[in-house]
Amino acid sequence: MMIYTCKKCRFMFEDKGYVRQCPDCGSEEIRPATKAEQEEYRGYQEEFNSESQTA
Repeated sequence: MMIYTCKKCRFMFEDKGYVRQCPDCGSEEIRPATKAEQEEYRGYQEEFNSESQTA
């Protein structure tokens, strides 16, 4: 899976294969996430997963 960032709304998301548009705003201006963005995204995922397990 690759992590992408939308250039328009800055939404970060994970997907496999070729991605054509942002699932949040629909913009076609997306790009692979930078290393810093990937670390930020993974941090959000870890936080979300730990909160889900305690709820």
